[in-house]
Amino acid sequence: MTPTMQKMAARSAAEFAEIVAPLNLDFTSEQIDQLLRYRDLLLERNRHVNLTAVRDCDGIERRLILESLRLVPFVQQHAGSGNIMDLGSGGGIPGMILAIAMPELSFTLLDATGKKVIFQRDVIEAIGLENVRAVQGRAEELGHDINWRNSYDLVTARAVTSLSALMELGLPFVSMKGWLVLPKGNDIEEELGIARKAAGKLGGTIVSYDELEQVGSDVSTRLVLVRKDQATPGTYPRRVGLPAKSPLGSPQDLAEKRPRKRARA
Repeated sequence: MTPTMQKMAARSAAEFAEIVAPLNLDFTSEQIDQLLRYRDLLLERNRHVNLTAVRDCDGIERRLILESLRLVPFVQQHAGSGNIMDLGSGGGIPGMILAIAMPELSFTLLDATGKKVIFQRDVIEAIGLENVRAVQGRAEELGHDINWRNSYDLVTARAVTSLSALMELGLPFVSMKGWLVLPKGNDIEEELGIARKAAGKLGGTIVSYDELEQVGSDVSTRLVLVRKDQATPGTYPRRVGLPAKSPLGSPQDLAEKRPRKRARA
């Protein structure tokens, strides 16, 4: 078998259990089977629908599943009454994996793209998950809906966008003293200054941004924990697309708010 074929080969349940073991999560054989079933379903559907840029078994196991499982202790610690949202869930990362790992918690996966939500629902049915629902919708709109706003103990998001944008989209959903849990790349120092300004406007406090211990993966991840200490003003989130295009506290945001000089007559 060539190195490429080995990389593509799917691990057995026993082999995968060995990789997960250092996380000390005490999975049942059913949970291991569910994780591997998710892997297979994602690999197959990703051939037809763009769910993730990761397209091989090893990558899905290590970069997606294992990376998601590293969040479990933090979610358990801050889960409150157990109502969790995964914002911009895409192919179900990390929300679907967290739902498998913590069946005692209730998860809502929110994504704006119909094909991705259809995949999530297919996975939920195929592997028999009873603690998770997949919803199609935009955070900029549902964040103003009284049935959604201030309704979640914890919101996580793995979307590739700025910390400021993630906080503007996520904090409106978080209940008072609830948490926003954001896995990000290791090079976030430049973002933090802008993110702190945004957090202040949104009622949040950046409590920590520590690097996660690498377990079974060479991916370096900072986990940003944001606590909601005050109510998010009703003006947030702004209209669709604006949080990402002009993040709060960014030069673009400040330029838009700066009064324009009147032309001389």
